[in-house]
Amino acid sequence: MRTKMLRVATDFFHNEEDAEDIVQEVCERMLRRGWRKGDDVEALLVRATKNLCVSVWRRQRLRETKALEGIAEPEERNSADTPILQGERKSALENAILRLPPSEQRLIRMKGDEMSLDEISEQTGIPKRSASSMLSTARKRLMNILKRSNDD
Repeated sequence: MRTKMLRVATDFFHNEEDAEDIVQEVCERMLRRGWRKGDDVEALLVRATKNLCVSVWRRQRLRETKALEGIAEPEERNSADTPILQGERKSALENAILRLPPSEQRLIRMKGDEMSLDEISEQTGIPKRSASSMLSTARKRLMNILKRSNDD
């Protein structure tokens, strides 16, 4: 099974070292967890490998995003145009939000008001996991809209 798991992880990361780390982590977790009678061990190991690949990839992206949050863009550091640029960006963002469906606009605005997923779920009546998924989709659409407007 190790070969199959390694292939899954290598296909995901395109890096043999990262793939090896994933396979080792899955094996360690599965040994701790153990197997139950009737488990399809092959399917279980492949699914665990895929899930861990996704989790590691998400953590890496989150770290990259957090590392960039505190860095001002070069033109913003000491520019007299900073307030104008910020106003233009805010206007572009608002226009992009208005191009989203109403339900996604609401979720984006709630998250922009720094509401937690629990608060959003409570206020909208949408289950937390669904709200998270919908918010992710709304962000992707918003980014695509902003990218298309920047390309024009």
